[in-house]
Amino acid sequence: MKKITYMILAFALLAISACDENDAVLFKDESTAITADRKAWTITASSFSTSEGTNGSPQRLLDGDRLTYWHTDYSVVTPYPHWVLLDMKVATKMISVGVTNRYAATPNAVGMKKFKLEASNDGTAFTSLGEFNFAISNDLQNFPVPSATAYRYLKLTALETQRVGTNHTFLSEIDVFAVK
Repeated sequence: MKKITYMILAFALLAISACDENDAVLFKDESTAITADRKAWTITASSFSTSEGTNGSPQRLLDGDRLTYWHTDYSVVTPYPHWVLLDMKVATKMISVGVTNRYAATPNAVGMKKFKLEASNDGTAFTSLGEFNFAISNDLQNFPVPSATAYRYLKLTALETQRVGTNHTFLSEIDVFAVK
């Protein structure tokens, strides 16, 4: 009877893990992944603000400081979608992409609500890695992606706003967790 119970439990866990869940998950298994080194990476964006002082630039997404941020240009009304494109310089087998919202004492309730991740090896033809919901939080949010193929480029496209009537978005950091 115990063997049957364990087999049913194992099957249930396998079935649950096979579900296609596209919401943020807490990624804790550091035994199978490393944080990719961002030092040589470059980044471009669909737009960015030049009136945010030292903030606004997409390079802020790679500086390791959660108090700095990229902000889309809001001097002109540019509706969604907004995107950032990372060139990781080498093909990387990603396991998860970590995204951190612009920090605020009360987590920002504007910015993106839904986004997609895409990957490419030439920066032109992209493969979908999934669409995800972004929570209102100051914490790093991790989004698992298929790891069978290594990709050089990663594109995050903000698809939908948290608050109807806002046209901009912002983020603090983007991290990639890769196969060891």
